[in-house]
Amino acid sequence: MQEVTQLYKLVSNLLLVKENEWGLYAFSKEPLHKKITKEEKKEMIDMAINCGIEYAKRIKMQYKSARVKELAEVFQIKVFQQDSSMIGKRIVFALYTPPNRIEIMNEPIQKACDILEKDSFLVEHFTQEVIINTILGHEIFHFLEEQFEQEIYTRTKKILLWSCLGIKNYSTIRTLSEIGAMAFTKELNQLTFSPYILDIILYYSYDSCSTKKIYHDIMKISARR
Repeated sequence: MQEVTQLYKLVSNLLLVKENEWGLYAFSKEPLHKKITKEEKKEMIDMAINCGIEYAKRIKMQYKSARVKELAEVFQIKVFQQDSSMIGKRIVFALYTPPNRIEIMNEPIQKACDILEKDSFLVEHFTQEVIINTILGHEIFHFLEEQFEQEIYTRTKKILLWSCLGIKNYSTIRTLSEIGAMAFTKELNQLTFSPYILDIILYYSYDSCSTKKIYHDIMKISARR
């Protein structure tokens, strides 16, 4: 029961973290973060969140549905549920492969549910269906990025990496894609919590110590704001 109590405490506090604070945490892991000022990050986070929400509303209105599984069928996305959660040495919860393949890993979801079901609060808010729908919604956003790459903010926003003799090299920012995907699935699934919390929940059963470190890093960012 100790692991359940610990996870409950982590989740209870993380439910209070605001979306833009989660965005700042996501940016702290961005390889290009040193090339972006604090004010630019804040603006980008807000824009990426708004982008995700806007596309979720657009999709719901256009297809008259907010059910992620129905939308996956409409977009002719092939959704597979795999047993393995390892790609190389990385633990992966889901994977989108262009043009239309999404893989959802069963193992981390089942391991998480085995812990969640031991606490009435956790299991009420984070059912297996909710977790799967949240993950699927996130990956559908990445599919939409491919379809609308010429106009969607998370793809069109770029920063200058270097300039030499009139030649300029620009790069997209991977973190904006993740922030947009989180906002998209939250809006689409009408979640009362930030989807980022699932990263903590799903990773907890694999490495509780590292999860606690991630938790403390997030709470430091939240406290500073």
